[in-house]
Amino acid sequence: MDENNQQIISHNKKAWNRQVEIGCRWTVPVSQEQIENARQKAPTIYLSSGTPIPDSWVEPLKGKSVLLLAGGGGQQSLLLSAFGSDVTVVDLSEKQLEMDEKGAQENGLKIKIQCLDAGDMSTIESDSFDYILNPVSNCFFPDLKPVWRECHRVLKSGGELMASFVNPHSYLFDFEMANRGVYQIKYSIPYSDSDSLSEEEKKRFLSNESPLEFSHSFDSQIGDMLAAGFYLTDFFSDRDKELYESGKYMANYYNFRALKR
Repeated sequence: MDENNQQIISHNKKAWNRQVEIGCRWTVPVSQEQIENARQKAPTIYLSSGTPIPDSWVEPLKGKSVLLLAGGGGQQSLLLSAFGSDVTVVDLSEKQLEMDEKGAQENGLKIKIQCLDAGDMSTIESDSFDYILNPVSNCFFPDLKPVWRECHRVLKSGGELMASFVNPHSYLFDFEMANRGVYQIKYSIPYSDSDSLSEEEKKRFLSNESPLEFSHSFDSQIGDMLAAGFYLTDFFSDRDKELYESGKYMANYYNFRALKR
């Protein structure tokens, strides 16, 4: 890994630890009621924020080994464990993983955790999991090729990857204007906080202790995933009009399901 990518990963690790401290919605564990419901039936699982994945994606996870990739925060992990999945959570943020541990202890659930970068899971043996679930998070990864390669490696033959990613076109617009509902194209795709922002913009952005983001392209999101050895088997778009003004006009996320060949 080059020095620039290492610096990005180090920054994002600290930034997500900070997000836990300030109570970001993606770091707050699910409720006890949701966990109890998951013990009785297939839980409602969100990989993106608007629409849950179909029950037909969730039901096969019962009794199977599931890697929750970059999914710390005590949400999907607790629901899947209550449902009967054998869950391992990989996340860059120790504080995110603490939310999973705390929730599991409080609810009598079993989960395993590993604090790792998604692009380097070398401590995990090959052919270890039946399924990988990757909630929206690869917008925080500087390079997707090693992530898709690692996903393919740690999945068993015939295993499946279920993932969600941000619509790359969301990054075209001037952010401050878009927050006011005015969509003016400012950036090219693929967008990168580390390369696309001016020095002044970057300094202002980093002062907020926010994670660095990367739009990636459809070539990276889908093309590189296929090149890593997956078949795309299902796909749907998602909008979150309550969270994002842009959801009135276009998809905010894309969700896919892919089979290891």
